[in-house]
Amino acid sequence: MNKQILQRLLICGFALLLLIAAGICAKQIEQAFSSAHQTKAKQSLQLYSQNVMFQLQNKLNEAEPLARLALAAKDPDADWFEQAAAPVMKKEGVRYACLVEGDTVVSALPKAEYGSRVGKDLKDFSYVYTMAKVIKDTVVEGPIAIRSNGSEEEVFLFLQPIVKNNAYLGEVAVALDSSFVLKNLGLDGLSQQGYDYEVWHVDPENGDKEIVAVSGDSLDFSHAAKVNINLPPQWTLSIQPQDGWLPASFVVGIYIICFFAAILVMALGLLLYKLFLQRRRIRQLDIIDRQTGLYNQENFASALDLWLADGPVTLFYFVFDGYCQISQMIGPEQESAFLKSIPGRLTEFIKSPFIAGRLGAENFAVGIREKMNEKQREEFANGLSLELLLNIRLNNCKNFLPARCQYVYCQQGSRAEDMIASVIDSYYNSRAEESPVRMLTEKCRRLIEGDTDVTFEEYTDLEMMELSKTFNQYRKQVEQMAYFDPVFHVGNRIKYLKDSKVLITYDNKRKFSLFCVDICSFSQYNDLFSADIGDKILHETLRRLSRFFGTYLYRINGDVFLGISLSEESEASFAEKLQKSMAEPVHANSSSFALKIRMVICRYPDHGSNPEALLDCIQSALRFAKTSDRQYVIYNDRLDEMIRTEAGIIHHLKSSIEQETLEVWYQPMAHLVSGTYNAVEALVRLPAGNGTYFSAGQVVSLAERSGMVEVLGDYVLKKACKFIASHGSKLGLEHMGINLSVQQLLMGNSSNHLLTMIETAGADHKRITLEITESILIQSIEQASAILDKLREAGIRIALDDFGIGFSSLNYLSNLPVDVIKIDRSLTRQIPTNPKQHALLRAIVEMAKINSLTVVAEGIESQQEQSLIAALDIQFIQGFYYARPMPEEELTRFLKEKNPHSDPQLTPT
Repeated sequence: MNKQILQRLLICGFALLLLIAAGICAKQIEQAFSSAHQTKAKQSLQLYSQNVMFQLQNKLNEAEPLARLALAAKDPDADWFEQAAAPVMKKEGVRYACLVEGDTVVSALPKAEYGSRVGKDLKDFSYVYTMAKVIKDTVVEGPIAIRSNGSEEEVFLFLQPIVKNNAYLGEVAVALDSSFVLKNLGLDGLSQQGYDYEVWHVDPENGDKEIVAVSGDSLDFSHAAKVNINLPPQWTLSIQPQDGWLPASFVVGIYIICFFAAILVMALGLLLYKLFLQRRRIRQLDIIDRQTGLYNQENFASALDLWLADGPVTLFYFVFDGYCQISQMIGPEQESAFLKSIPGRLTEFIKSPFIAGRLGAENFAVGIREKMNEKQREEFANGLSLELLLNIRLNNCKNFLPARCQYVYCQQGSRAEDMIASVIDSYYNSRAEESPVRMLTEKCRRLIEGDTDVTFEEYTDLEMMELSKTFNQYRKQVEQMAYFDPVFHVGNRIKYLKDSKVLITYDNKRKFSLFCVDICSFSQYNDLFSADIGDKILHETLRRLSRFFGTYLYRINGDVFLGISLSEESEASFAEKLQKSMAEPVHANSSSFALKIRMVICRYPDHGSNPEALLDCIQSALRFAKTSDRQYVIYNDRLDEMIRTEAGIIHHLKSSIEQETLEVWYQPMAHLVSGTYNAVEALVRLPAGNGTYFSAGQVVSLAERSGMVEVLGDYVLKKACKFIASHGSKLGLEHMGINLSVQQLLMGNSSNHLLTMIETAGADHKRITLEITESILIQSIEQASAILDKLREAGIRIALDDFGIGFSSLNYLSNLPVDVIKIDRSLTRQIPTNPKQHALLRAIVEMAKINSLTVVAEGIESQQEQSLIAALDIQFIQGFYYARPMPEEELTRFLKEKNPHSDPQLTPT
């Protein structure tokens, strides 16, 4: 089908090229005829321009002889001019004559009509009078209108200057009737030759185009042939054929003839092409196998020789063992259909150039010109064996006859017959060394090692065939256990990865959507009711989800499900239906529950090119949905940017720790009794590279999620301990607060690890305060207590950070293994406006005194807050009111100014 389409496209392209060539040829013929006509017109123009010049400068110029007489006269005067001009005035067409001496008219004839002009200056007349004076040569102007006794007459004005020794003495002007002049110019001869004409010049005074003569009104001479007539002023003669340079009927005829010739050439070409195809088919009958359409054995070797002359080839040899027996059982019709399908299967599977031949009833060979390593050749052979699989039904049972393969790499210049013989020998030698039992054993071993790309083929031997089927059945049971949740009988995470990989591998251009459904607060059903109730809720959830996703439904976590949608329906519409289905109450035993779900969506290939990337996207979107408390999120550029930003921060954090460029800042704490700053808290600061810093909370959160928080905590602990060891006494610092993460606290042997780092840095244990959050301590109090007790025994103080934001209870203060409590900003900022919070804070301070606990108030930013806190007899205040976090150098300067007992000679490190 593809070949036929290509042939049709080539024929259409050939026809289009012929039509384009015909159009170009017709255009060139048209241009040739047009050029010939224009050449002829230019010859006529040259002739007529010379005639016009002769008429205007010689035959019609009556002013020229009068000017010569004026120059020859010894004492010219008005009477002389009247006598000399009398014969001229009697000539046909002459309407006016005058004599100018210098710039003054001294005589104008006829006197009755133009005598009033005598005595006037040149500037009182047309600009052409002055022009003749300037250029000192004949000037012809017209047609122009001259007035006489109140009437106007259209004339051509001939001006001849009187010049002696290149000095202007005066001029003679003679006016001739315009119709008389035009008649003598002979322009009507152009009309008789079939031309339209136009004579014009540019008015030297105002630059306008002045028409001298034209053969008709409203004619466009933009494409006319033109010639200049060198008169002062310069005239232009334009002519064009009255029917155009080429008549429309003539042009149409040219195009018709050219296109008709193109059609004849195209018809002849098609006949020759059909003859060529017929002859090629006849030749192919001798070189191809008629049942498959592939090369026969002899001609495959010839074709392979040609390929080997140009470069190396990988030769694959396929054999259908037992084909002769099977072909007799399935009948000629099914056998013919199978053989005819082989070329199409090869073309579908092989994307590179190849040649294929049938070397015998059950033997085939394929030559591939493609660079492959050994593994790629093996994979290609396995893939093509599966592609050529013969599917048959015998005794009402479905069976398969696979093609077994052997291959050999052929160097350039090798002989085809030698290579074919070599691969056949290799095949049968390997078959002799192999046994079905050994092959089954090897495949079972590969399965044990985790190879999932193992298939148990069908065999012609019935006993081996039964054994192979048994292995396949057992394998399916094992896969059921590996890929499916044993309780809910739904696919698991591994099944999702496998199914999505198959979808992408089968058609990587096919789009699909990945939906993640999370049941909000699902643990409450197990905690408040029973595990049985929870299971029934999950069973009902799976039942509803299966309506939408069918077998593409997976349980990847306790209450988190994945579904692959191949529907072309919009995600918003699909999600709306899904949410509507899940909104219906779930009935379990005698109870009814209204589930609240959270749904996130991503798309292949927009958001990931492989199953793992899609799963990462969906999990990132789910985290975003939980942190932002959204019920419906589609993965988008914002999430992608957030993930990229987080990855960049993690990479930057890791690099900064390795290069020791991560900064540790310190926020001083004011000791109210002494009025000094004898305690600071160490805080991490990650530079963003543009003079700003990443959010410390974001950095710590990402470090916890990426497993880097232990390294980060150790880095800060090491830096802070070195600072307090080298500068603490000199700056008057008694306590250094350092935050401790849950990973650092609960890791194996954490107390020894922390003590070793503190001692290695040279810091005094009594100066170190390790801060842990209240939520971490309360949730892990039993495991953490032993570790904290060991640290306290070594002299290290333990501070309970963020106290008062969720787990606060005055009753357990006496039981906590801590020395310091730090009141969270969320509580202290309400003191000025909330009496209840003020009373609660007072009670906390009183309970702390009873239990000998030091109290630190965090986040104090105003004078009012400071006054109220100080009145409660709290020991330390930390906040922007006193000081913001600052780097080591700035802290050193700050403490030298604020602490009276600090060393004034101390310089920042």
